[in-house]
Amino acid sequence: MNESKIFFATKATGIFAALMVVGAFALSQTAITDIAYGEAVPLIPINTGNSNLNNELPLFYDCIEEAVDNSLSSTEPNYFKEEPTRAEVRGCYADTIGNSIK
Repeated sequence: MNESKIFFATKATGIFAALMVVGAFALSQTAITDIAYGEAVPLIPINTGNSNLNNELPLFYDCIEEAVDNSLSSTEPNYFKEEPTRAEVRGCYADTIGNSIK
């Protein structure tokens, strides 16, 4: 009789463990889907306390966006088709924010 109780406990523990693994996998898949298809959030207004910087930051971001759109280098990795290179960020900084710092 003891052996049948041990067998039942072992079988129940195995089934419970298998269900936990399947459940964790199912939950992880739904969490990934929600993140991957997330919606854009509205941007908050820029208020740095410096009116010059408040006006220059949108110009800086516009410059970066334009630089990425106009970059047609075939030697760059695919990552840089959507993201700026360091040189593009430095150039935009020098053209917008860097000019006002004296």
